[in-house]
Amino acid sequence: MKKILLSTLILAGFTAKSQTHRFIYDVEYKKDSRQNSITKENYHLDIEPKMIKYYPRDFFVGDSLVTSNLPITDGTKFNTSHIVTHKPGSADYDYHDVLENVVLKLSSSNIQNWKLTNEKRKVKDLNLQKATTTWGGRNWVAWFTTDIPFQEGPYKFHGLPGLIVELSDDKKDYKFELVKSQKIEKQKKNMYIDYMVENSILVDDKKYRDSKLKYYDSPVGYLRNATQQTRSNEEFYLNDGTKVGQNNSREVNERLKENIRKYNNPIELDKAIKYPL
Repeated sequence: MKKILLSTLILAGFTAKSQTHRFIYDVEYKKDSRQNSITKENYHLDIEPKMIKYYPRDFFVGDSLVTSNLPITDGTKFNTSHIVTHKPGSADYDYHDVLENVVLKLSSSNIQNWKLTNEKRKVKDLNLQKATTTWGGRNWVAWFTTDIPFQEGPYKFHGLPGLIVELSDDKKDYKFELVKSQKIEKQKKNMYIDYMVENSILVDDKKYRDSKLKYYDSPVGYLRNATQQTRSNEEFYLNDGTKVGQNNSREVNERLKENIRKYNNPIELDKAIKYPL
């Protein structure tokens, strides 16, 4: 396990209510379950007094560049795929699915029925205990610690007697590992997260599935309608900086459709959408 940067000062301050506690996870996952290629990224779990947020680190990087007046170099690709939020102590989560410049908000109640085992181990200064659950169409193994008194974890995982430090599924499609912890004295805003959360469109399960299928049917057309660009020769940008216009709209459309079909291996496997060929 990688070194976990948990200082005595941070551990001593976990009970402070006015602070933000940030836990950074290394996440390794297979975008395509049919391939052995592994994607590695960092995700943040921010525990704030009134809200808990889980999101790709690229949201933090992008916001830091903009607020520091630093340029974003050409070709930079950010993972701004989703944001997960919920209130402390609540099992009701909001999943914000970022479809380029359209954000769908899907609310759901999520409870994992954990089975605690007697298996324990110590990593660095943390005492870990093993727990298992079946949730989201996968079998999961978690290692949590009561040394950090938050019943939270990555994504929508929660409800153990302490923070989840390691988490993986038996298909080896997903692995989460805590690598760093920070105590932030003054709560900071993130312009990208705030904008996407505030401008998300609330949908139910059926509307969410219908919207995803409609987006897949014609990603460029869906985005063009969402941005109220009725003329096909009007240009707009994707989150990765790609300019979409009349000359390349068909090419971009097919590339987006191919990626949707290929990278369809969500954490909640039982909610995977079957896209037509």
